[in-house]
Amino acid sequence: MTPLSALQKYFGYSAFRHQQEAIIQHVLNKQDVMALMPTGGGKSLCYQLPAVLLNGLTIVISPLIALMKDQVDSLNVSGIPAAFLNSSQNPDEQRQLAEKLKNNQIRLLYLAPERLFGAENKLVPFLKTLNVVQIAIDEAHCISSWGHDFRPEYLMLAQLKTEFPKVPVIALTATADKLTQKDILEKLNLHNPAVFVSSFNRENITYRVTPKRNSFKQLTDFLNERKDESGIIYCLSRKSTEELADDLKSAGFSAEPYNAGLSNDVKAKNQEAFLRDDVKIIVATIAFGMGINKSNVRYVVHMDLPKNIEGYYQETGRAGRDGLPSEVMLLYSPGDAGKLQHFARIEGNEEQSRIMLNKLNDMVMYCQLQSCRRQYLMKYFDEAFPPNCGSCDVCLTEFKRFDGTLIAQKALSAVARLNERFGVNYVIDFLRGSKSEKIREEHKQLKTYGIGADISKPDWQRYIRELITTGYLQMGGQEYPILNLTPQSQAVLKGLQKVEFIESETTEETHTHHEAPPHEAELLSRLKRVRNDIAHNENVPAYVIVSDATLLEMATFLPQNLDELRLISGFGDVKLARYGRELLQPVKDYCKEKGLESKIAYKSPKRERKAKTERAERAPKTRKTNDTKMETFTMYRHGKGVAEIAAERGLSPMTIESHLSHFIESGEIDVLEIVPAAKVPVIKDAVESYGSEMLSPLKQILGDDYSYGEIKAVISWMNKGGRFS
Repeated sequence: MTPLSALQKYFGYSAFRHQQEAIIQHVLNKQDVMALMPTGGGKSLCYQLPAVLLNGLTIVISPLIALMKDQVDSLNVSGIPAAFLNSSQNPDEQRQLAEKLKNNQIRLLYLAPERLFGAENKLVPFLKTLNVVQIAIDEAHCISSWGHDFRPEYLMLAQLKTEFPKVPVIALTATADKLTQKDILEKLNLHNPAVFVSSFNRENITYRVTPKRNSFKQLTDFLNERKDESGIIYCLSRKSTEELADDLKSAGFSAEPYNAGLSNDVKAKNQEAFLRDDVKIIVATIAFGMGINKSNVRYVVHMDLPKNIEGYYQETGRAGRDGLPSEVMLLYSPGDAGKLQHFARIEGNEEQSRIMLNKLNDMVMYCQLQSCRRQYLMKYFDEAFPPNCGSCDVCLTEFKRFDGTLIAQKALSAVARLNERFGVNYVIDFLRGSKSEKIREEHKQLKTYGIGADISKPDWQRYIRELITTGYLQMGGQEYPILNLTPQSQAVLKGLQKVEFIESETTEETHTHHEAPPHEAELLSRLKRVRNDIAHNENVPAYVIVSDATLLEMATFLPQNLDELRLISGFGDVKLARYGRELLQPVKDYCKEKGLESKIAYKSPKRERKAKTERAERAPKTRKTNDTKMETFTMYRHGKGVAEIAAERGLSPMTIESHLSHFIESGEIDVLEIVPAAKVPVIKDAVESYGSEMLSPLKQILGDDYSYGEIKAVISWMNKGGRFS
């Protein structure tokens, strides 16, 4: 069986995502691998699929019991025999499991690291008698003391390559900066590992940071718009999770707490209720959610500042694992940073304390941004990204800007005159002509002393933050942070570069919620009820049966038989055989009631059909072309592609695609230069059936093989008259 056929048979997908296929091929070739892939990006598949293809046992090292149970339930439902071994099992259960392992009846065995190499543990000698063909280490960043979630027990895993020298090891994580990646590779003693780093971008998540004022009212306003959706709310302390959960319950919300101080029984009960959708909201410390595979979490809220970007990225990544639109909101107060500083200090380890404090500063910088938050996150993980994502609060807000070149010159000049040796507060006091004894007497004699006295301290703080985020200043220093100039600073100081600042007030904020595809809402509710009944009978969470994304596809494309249902993402052979007829029946009943037919043809490319009615020929519109579009057009005619033009111009690829669509509509670019001929009629059919007002539903209908740029191009071509010359 090939990897692709196994993907369809067991997991119900027709194509790999990110770099899954290459990673899997390396494991099948018995090579060690380290894979960085975004949360919800399909890391588990990278070892679960080889486990199906390799004739033996895959050992999975995982940090949490809850994660093990979740993964094992999902695998068994998909027809892949899996089990876990942990402290929750009694001796009889463990003996039965040992027998199954001896008889080669288990393909994946989940273990905690201490279970493998704990004191007086006889597990490794037993496992060495079995045919171990793969070892997977999930949440591999836990082995690094530079990572955000260091777990000392993970250090024992260095022995793996000694005990199992010929078994390929795959280490997986969603969050590791360069330093942590290097540490993982060294500590695991991997042999010539192939390293795969996928894009960290979670495009279905909208990022928001809101100044914390009346936090409970801010939270309930947010939740009132999402009462039927599942979400996670993170708090800093155990006490605050319990108090907030009580307050939410009093306000009529379905919420329970989760923290390390609760008994194991209460934690297990609350987590299970959340996984099964009996409880909509979990209020938790970061103790909750690591590796939790609940796919339909629609939002994540941080009531307090996270300690670092890695933790924030991982926690927000628990939203929208099914790929559907999801939101994250962080309530930020500058005072939170001060509270967290003592957590960041590691007693007796100055170097690690410095790294953790720098990570906290990066988190504060994120909260104070007035530029694209997604770009900042991507840059943090060493990934290039355009300056406007169109789906964070900053990019969704239209700011007034003003020429602040003179202000920037004053700030940069002050840093230069102070020989780049002082921090933000000292520089601001110096600029404002503070009479404080902190300002050295020799500095009070400099020409730049007091040249910014007309600007308030909060405004100076904001301007300097913007100069840092736009690259005109940077933070340096070993013992404490100091301001340094950058290569870009000189052009500003010489008057060759204009600098714009954002005014504190915004003119307009456009809340563009991602639109779901045009589905039958009543049918979706029926399908969820049937799925819940199946899940109750199987004693597993509902999303383990099929995800919300799968049900949404069914309610959109209305499959009428098992062959059509097979084309819906998430239906492998086992799930199709087990649940296909039961889930198909409500679709058939609904379509009969409403007089609807299958729309499965829109799910995959099909032959061009004649339009039901001929469109009247329309003359090309004459439109005024502005300079920025013409610049894109000129670069395109010189042979440059969309990505190349976007990078050179500092614009997003979507903006460049919009520019090119303008010239398709004017007739100056042929649509077939942008869109393959076979795709044009398919997109045209979808536009004629569903309209062109919203691109997001069209994208959902057409699937991953069709880009927004291609859809826009065809719409422009149709506006021109929709005929080939």
